[in-house]
Amino acid sequence: MSQVNPFTADAVRQYPKVELHCHLDGSISLPALRKMAAITGAELPASDAALRTLVSAPIDTVSLIDYLKRFQVVTDLMQTPEQLRIAGYDMVQTASEDGLIYLETRFAPAIFTEKGLSIREAIAATLEGLHAGSADFGIPVNAIVCAMRDRPLDECIDVFQTAADFKNEGVVGLDFAGDEYNHPTIDLVDAIRAGQATGLPFTIHAGEAGPVDNVVVALTLGAKRIGHGVHMSGFPAAIAQTKEAGATIEICPTSNIQTKAVDSWSDFPLSEFLSAGLKVTVNTDDRTVSNVTLTDEFVTLRKQFGLNWSLLERLTLNAIDAAFIDDDQKEQLRERVLAARTSTTA
Repeated sequence: MSQVNPFTADAVRQYPKVELHCHLDGSISLPALRKMAAITGAELPASDAALRTLVSAPIDTVSLIDYLKRFQVVTDLMQTPEQLRIAGYDMVQTASEDGLIYLETRFAPAIFTEKGLSIREAIAATLEGLHAGSADFGIPVNAIVCAMRDRPLDECIDVFQTAADFKNEGVVGLDFAGDEYNHPTIDLVDAIRAGQATGLPFTIHAGEAGPVDNVVVALTLGAKRIGHGVHMSGFPAAIAQTKEAGATIEICPTSNIQTKAVDSWSDFPLSEFLSAGLKVTVNTDDRTVSNVTLTDEFVTLRKQFGLNWSLLERLTLNAIDAAFIDDDQKEQLRERVLAARTSTTA
């Protein structure tokens, strides 16, 4: 039986949501950052307003490279096991407050090794934090392990192979992230194939800061999901290839506006992708760097594109279908979403 419910921020927050594209190091809350700083005695601005300015990107960010500069302060605080456990736990708490029922967060463990941690230790500590959060907040959270495009391929291969050792401990997929423009997907083929050999599925950042070619290469290599993918807009052959491959697009609206992946909301290809029959999901990308929640993203899409409860349900079910989990888990999530079926009055 349908529940009549106006499309408000509070109602959307309570709706059972699913997120697939959320970077851990871009999504740590300000209180958690202060706890992490206390571990090593690092200094942060005294006021939350000043700290927010330091770690969040303005809407008029120049580019993806400019946007990524906000991460340095945070990753400097992610160099010990305790800091990583705090970060992982905080990610789940934030998801709980945002009304998520399932989350796949992603992180690049090689970035956490500057003070002596190994890639294996970095993955293990982060997973410990995620598991503790899941136990306390009742939300299943899994991890996608990223390699960085600008780092040596040998290291990337090591990251993927090490991540595969945690298949039964919450690592469910692999990804390539970072500077897409200067490091196109075609240059990563050997590492992607090594990652595929582990049996873990891939989602690959493509068509965000780089051209549509990166999407085509990622699909040709067998990627199950495409991170961002907005530069497919206006390329019907690439859109058709994506649809034929059954790949899912992880759009991140606010982030894409900030990084100039798209010039304006009028250029954002949500309607184009949906009309073409693509499987689209909505994500925050970086909750702290973009200063946004998944609730915020849906409310914005309501304002910009008239998103209603029916489309919100469709996008959520798309996310469940694309999640790197087994069919039984997906069915349990679907039941929760369908049980919350609503119709808007506005």
